[in-house]
Amino acid sequence: MKTEDGLERIKAIGIAAWTWVGVIILLSMLLFVLYSINTVLMPFLYALVFVYILRPVVNYLDDKGLPRVFALILSYLGIILILTLFGTYIGPILYKESNGLINKIPEYVTTTNGYITDLVKQHPFLKGDQTAEFLTGLANSFKSFLQKAALSVPEMTASLFGGMINFVLAPIIAFYILKDLDVIRTTVREMIPEKHRVEGMQIVKKIDQIVGGFLKGQALVALTVAILSGIALYALGVDYAILLGFIIGVFNIIPYLGPIVGGAPAVIIALGTSWQLALIVVVVLLTVQQIDSILISPRIMSSQVNLHPAVVIFALLAGGTLLGFVGMLIAIPIAAVGKALYLHFRERSNGSGPEEPDVQELESAAKV
Repeated sequence: MKTEDGLERIKAIGIAAWTWVGVIILLSMLLFVLYSINTVLMPFLYALVFVYILRPVVNYLDDKGLPRVFALILSYLGIILILTLFGTYIGPILYKESNGLINKIPEYVTTTNGYITDLVKQHPFLKGDQTAEFLTGLANSFKSFLQKAALSVPEMTASLFGGMINFVLAPIIAFYILKDLDVIRTTVREMIPEKHRVEGMQIVKKIDQIVGGFLKGQALVALTVAILSGIALYALGVDYAILLGFIIGVFNIIPYLGPIVGGAPAVIIALGTSWQLALIVVVVLLTVQQIDSILISPRIMSSQVNLHPAVVIFALLAGGTLLGFVGMLIAIPIAAVGKALYLHFRERSNGSGPEEPDVQELESAAKV
């Protein structure tokens, strides 16, 4: 009996080991394919964003009896109206503030260095000490960072939009995906072997819920933080408040370091006015982050949808290292897919998965 148990244990270890080998090989092949076609991925990534944004609206209008094509047209007209309003009222402000901020970077760097120099002069015990070297090094690092960031803005903008072709293709691809969503859903279901169809559609549903929920949730959290930060900075009289609020909202997506990196420019710019204003800005931004952590994020991001901050940071770093800017864009959705698979197989191993197929539920898997 002990011999049989030992053989079974060795067999289980062997199966687990070869499973991991297979997963690593598949991931390597996937990364190679993604690297080979990374330029082709951009319009589909943008189309995915369109799909997740518009799908709830299209499904709602469809359920109300409006033909799906007309529901799509109305949804697109709404997006065009929002973009037009943004381009008319917010776009020029962001453009003007961006140019002004880039031109004033040397002035802010000089002001920061002046504060550090005065700090060292007022406190003689800092002279020759490692603290003085640290402050000087920090100032130089910040200066280098701002210069590189300013120089990389055009390159990042070009990478983000990938030329007009991607900007035009993405909504067209999204339109046909949304129009034929039922057909796509049925096709995916029929492609799965019948004996694995129930489990396969459960996995598809969970992936859809987590990826869509995470992307929409993070976008809503970022928008909320951007608006709160922009209003607070504007009320305090900080220059470029709208642009700074936008930057803080974008960087808020990155856990831990994001709020620090996003809030640093606001503090530096406030420092150009007075150290008292800079201190107030620090307190206000910390307050906004606490409101986000305690009130906003928990209400928007459920435990099933949310990803651990360490996973998000690792995914961004790994994606950026392997595939550059495109890798950073696809890293979080891939991590969300990984979480969906983990949750599914954990539930199955615990015996909590449904035993009988619920056809109606499976056919509406994508209607989240």
